[in-house]
Amino acid sequence: MTQRLVAVFSHAVTDEVYAVDGRLVAREVGGAGAYAAVGASLVSAPWSTGIVSGVGASDRRRLSAWFQRREIDPVGLFEVGEHSPVTRVRYLDDGERVEESVLGDAHFAAHTPYPSRWPVGPDRLAGAYLFHGADELYWREVAALRPRWRGPVLWEIAADACTPADRARVAELARGVDVLSLNAAEAAALTGRPDPLDALAQLPGDGLVVILRCGPAGSLVRHGRRSWHVGVAPGPVIDPTGGGNAYSGAFLAAYASTGDIPASARAAAAAASRTIAQYGAPAVGPRERDETRRAAREVTVSATTT
Repeated sequence: MTQRLVAVFSHAVTDEVYAVDGRLVAREVGGAGAYAAVGASLVSAPWSTGIVSGVGASDRRRLSAWFQRREIDPVGLFEVGEHSPVTRVRYLDDGERVEESVLGDAHFAAHTPYPSRWPVGPDRLAGAYLFHGADELYWREVAALRPRWRGPVLWEIAADACTPADRARVAELARGVDVLSLNAAEAAALTGRPDPLDALAQLPGDGLVVILRCGPAGSLVRHGRRSWHVGVAPGPVIDPTGGGNAYSGAFLAAYASTGDIPASARAAAAAASRTIAQYGAPAVGPRERDETRRAAREVTVSATTT
């Protein structure tokens, strides 16, 4: 029987990471798609995660090998032009970061993996990770394909869709997915509620699993009338880039295989911790999976009220 895959629909890019003092400290494969796929691979069986992203013809072999070394199937990489996107990530004194597309926003957008780019049929899907805003064309494709997809669909919402004006649209689109993932700043911008618990209470419901990622404070997860506070896994924080994407990808992969929300959140927290412990995405193999499983057992989960 052909193995089913959790499909990650999001960009794989090259990240140029600059420290506060302007030094280039890393030039690594990155992007939401790369980090989400690594998170999923850390908590699931080898080769049970697939990546879907546009790449440049000159970069395809290098990027395919990068994913294969992490036991991620590059089946969904498709060529657009000569070069893959490059993102410049600059850290600021206050700990925030700014990102810009070195080759331009239009070049970045041309590499967007729309859902119709999945190349091997809906029967191969075990779940789908979507990282996107709220534009009409993308979600028209999701609506057309969703009835044939197997497994849960997680939407990690892009920050540009997190404004008060988008709130009704986000609630509408969330009815077409199973899991919604966003960070505390995005939730505050979307709901107008700076307190994470207040924001969580204002986010869409109706059977949806909602993940509110709160950085070093852990995460909040809600499903129906039940909600949990999820702690963080132990480990150093070297570069927080990609931690939220890894959390979302890992949660989806674990949830697709178990249906257990608290256990999936523990696995996600452990994968996120491993991701931010160095510049760039971590290696993935038997040792890393075993260490991630052990770290997940140290993550605390407690019931909360919203």
